[in-house]
Amino acid sequence: MSVLDLSLSSAPQLASYIRTTLRLVHFSGLVLGLGGAVFLDLMLSRYRRMIVSSELVEHVEWISRFITAGLLLLWASGLGFLLLYQVTEPEKLLNPKIWAKVTIVSILTVNGFAIHRFVIPFIRRQIGSALLSEIRPATKTALIGCGVISIVSWSVPVILGAAPQLNFVVPCEIILGGYALLLVQGFIIATLVMHDRRDRCASITA
Repeated sequence: MSVLDLSLSSAPQLASYIRTTLRLVHFSGLVLGLGGAVFLDLMLSRYRRMIVSSELVEHVEWISRFITAGLLLLWASGLGFLLLYQVTEPEKLLNPKIWAKVTIVSILTVNGFAIHRFVIPFIRRQIGSALLSEIRPATKTALIGCGVISIVSWSVPVILGAAPQLNFVVPCEIILGGYALLLVQGFIIATLVMHDRRDRCASITA
């Protein structure tokens, strides 16, 4: 048997090992990212009326590193899957769900840059004062928006990955439309939760 025959016969087994490795990396990225995002949002929601300490900022920065690591693992495994499909199963690249996930992870990446560029420095500047004290409504809206995008954009890929029934069935536009609807609903709920009682009293007396 020639070397070429051996390589061809072992190709399916090699592809199977690569697929399993990519799944483990993908799952690890989702666990780190989603777990970190949920924990960070809950922590900031709890401490929104408390005085920001340097210790709290250190916790935020520490958790954000795990979220960044999760995002990097998600991109590495996702691109790995695309390359694997291109070589072994190119028909899978026609699955609309794949490109919906790529779009959502791209949005998640842009939001991650915004969090590191604006949100974390904002929290650091609030040391010694309440997290949401004396900030403009636009700033508060932006903070809520970043948090909602983070939670929803980490959750939806998990849902899509757990729903093989959507493969080759639901168009990419429909999936992204549902994603956008979740963002709107999440933003409304988060705005209501983060609305300070003093803000409500001020709006009533105004």
